[in-house]
Amino acid sequence: MNLGEMTAEWREDNRDTGTPPLFSDELLARLFSESEEEASIRKCLIRETVTIPIVAGDMELELADGIFEVRTARIVEGDTSYWLSPSDRYEQDRLFIGWRTETARPTAFIHDDKSLTLNRLAETDADLVLEVFITPTSAMVDADDEPEISSVHHRKLYGWVTFKAYSIPDNERQDSPRAAGGLAEFERYFGKRPDANHRRNNNANRPHRVKAW
Repeated sequence: MNLGEMTAEWREDNRDTGTPPLFSDELLARLFSESEEEASIRKCLIRETVTIPIVAGDMELELADGIFEVRTARIVEGDTSYWLSPSDRYEQDRLFIGWRTETARPTAFIHDDKSLTLNRLAETDADLVLEVFITPTSAMVDADDEPEISSVHHRKLYGWVTFKAYSIPDNERQDSPRAAGGLAEFERYFGKRPDANHRRNNNANRPHRVKAW
């Protein structure tokens, strides 16, 4: 479904078919884009593989906007891959307090919001290959724009739109019971949004399995 189709169907479901409607097309476009982003974060729906060149001496690397979780990381030198374990600074300090100044092949990574830190200064030029989860790359604006997530999820975006639209604080549009119902419907399908600390701790402490090559 595209944005125009989803908007028309949502209006029919919510009887917002008057002239003018309660909610503008521009507002609903923004809310549908917001809904897709929320769904992507809650269910990790958009996966991407990215490659970052490493120069000898690198440790902290900038991540592109939209990356919110790094699932796997490996250093590729020629035909050989070296897998990195997810970690945090407390763990690295416990293992070896001098990790910030040692030059060697990294064995772990630390994900800090918009950056990724290796647990050693890289000793050679190489490629860092990441499997990441991202938010949608662009907002939906025009009627023929389509969500980047699979079409099986498109109608499930309506609940968030209902929640935000009927939470607008004015006499004509605010409808708290309808808003609450929309949020409940959305969260039944996509779940609750994890906070930043929960995701960071979960990533840093999850078991890591190394695949032999």
